[in-house]
Amino acid sequence: MAISSSHALVLFITATLSFLGLSIATPSIPYEGIDINLIHVDSALNLSQIDLVHRALDRGDVRLSSLVARAVGGRSFNLVTDGNEYYMKISVGTPPVTLSLVVDTGSDLFWTSCFKRSPSSIPFDPHSSSTYLSVPCMSDLCGAYRPPPFMPPCDPKAVCHYELEYADNSATSGVISMDTITLGSRNPVSFPHILFGCSLNGSGNTLLVDGIVGLGRGDQSIISQLGIKQFSYCLTPFGSSRLVLGRKPGLDDGIPEGKTVTVSLVRSVWSFAYNVDLVGITVGTNRLAVPQRAFEISPFSNQGVILDSGTTFTYLVQEVHELLKIAFMAQTTYAAVDGSSHHFDVCFKSGDVKAKFPGLVFHFGGGSDLSLPQENYMIWFEELGLHCLGIMPVEGMSLLGSYFQHDFKVVHDLVNDKVSFTPAKCVRG
Repeated sequence: MAISSSHALVLFITATLSFLGLSIATPSIPYEGIDINLIHVDSALNLSQIDLVHRALDRGDVRLSSLVARAVGGRSFNLVTDGNEYYMKISVGTPPVTLSLVVDTGSDLFWTSCFKRSPSSIPFDPHSSSTYLSVPCMSDLCGAYRPPPFMPPCDPKAVCHYELEYADNSATSGVISMDTITLGSRNPVSFPHILFGCSLNGSGNTLLVDGIVGLGRGDQSIISQLGIKQFSYCLTPFGSSRLVLGRKPGLDDGIPEGKTVTVSLVRSVWSFAYNVDLVGITVGTNRLAVPQRAFEISPFSNQGVILDSGTTFTYLVQEVHELLKIAFMAQTTYAAVDGSSHHFDVCFKSGDVKAKFPGLVFHFGGGSDLSLPQENYMIWFEELGLHCLGIMPVEGMSLLGSYFQHDFKVVHDLVNDKVSFTPAKCVRG
C-alpha cells in the first residue's frame, strides 16, 4: 500500500520524537472540524471600492510573479505581505503566544517571527516556551524540511538553519523548530510537536508580518503535518470569512443555495498548489475556441490553472483572455470603455449596479460545468457608473482567485483529489 508524502512526513516526525524519548500523542481533528476566522488584509481600513480594487490588483501582480518564480524552480517563494489576501490567528508555544499569520493556499511554508521587529511587535520567544524544541542540523528531519540546494551548509554540532528569499527581495532566516500550536477561533485545539521556522532575522516586507502559514499540498504545510483530509472555506468580498479544517461532509459553513459542482484536482510539478483541470469557457451563448495547450500542465513550462484564494481576481492566459474580452463585447449592449486608468482591460458604461451581462461558465474535465454569479466576474464601481471585467490577462499559468470563489462553499477533498463548489450565502468570520 502506497504512503502519501504527507503521511510519510508525519511518520518521519513520529519516529524522530520517539527516538528523542518524547510523547507522540497528538489530538485528532474534532468531528465538526476546526473553525477559524479569516481576516482580510484590508478589512480594518476605511477604503473606497476603487481603492480596495486597486490594492487587490497591485497585490495580484506581485503574487503572480512570485508563484511563477516558484513554479519554474527559482529561489523565490511566495511573497508574504503584498501578495496575499487573508490572515488567521495561531497560538504558538506554552504558554501560548497569539500571532496573526498570513494564510497562503499556494505555499507549504510555515514560519513565525521570533524576534522583535518593531517596538510594538510581540514575537514568539522560544526561550519562554516550555514545549519548544530546535531541530538538530544533522537530523533527517532537518534534511526533509530544507529544500536543497538553497540552504546554508550544515554544521554537525548546530541546529537546523533555513533561509528564504522572496520575489520582492525580502528575506527571512532562522531555525527549524517544533512546538505546540493552537488552532480555532471558537473551540481551540492544541497540537504538539508541529514543525515550523522560527525566524531570527528578516528584511523588507517580512518585517511587516508575524509570519506565514501555508495551506498548500507540500509536506511542510499545516495541512500535511496534521494529516488533514479535508478543509473548506466560504469567502466574502473584501471582508472577514471562515476557514474550516477537517470538517466532515454534510456540515455547512454557509447557507447552501444551489447545486454542488465537483472538480478534479490534478497533480503537477507544482506540488505546493491546488491545480484544476480547466478545459473550456463559455460566455453567454458562445463557447470560446480555447486552444488545448492553453491550460495544459507541462513539466517544461509554467502553464496550468491554480485555484488560489491568496489572489483576489482571476487571471487567464493572454490568448484566452482576448477571446473572452471579444465575446463579452460582442454580447453586451453597454458601451465599452478603456479600463486601463482603473487597472482593468475593459469596462462598460452600465450606469446601474443591476445591469445584466452575459453569463460565464467554466468547463472542467469530466464534464463538470461551473456557472459563476455575475458579481464574481463583473466589478461594479458606483462612483464611476462602470462595470469592469474582473478577469486579467497573463502569460503562463492561470489563476482562479478569491473573487471567482466568493459566495461558494469550497471544499477541498484531499483523499479523493476533488474540490467542490456549492453556492452559499457566506457568513463573515
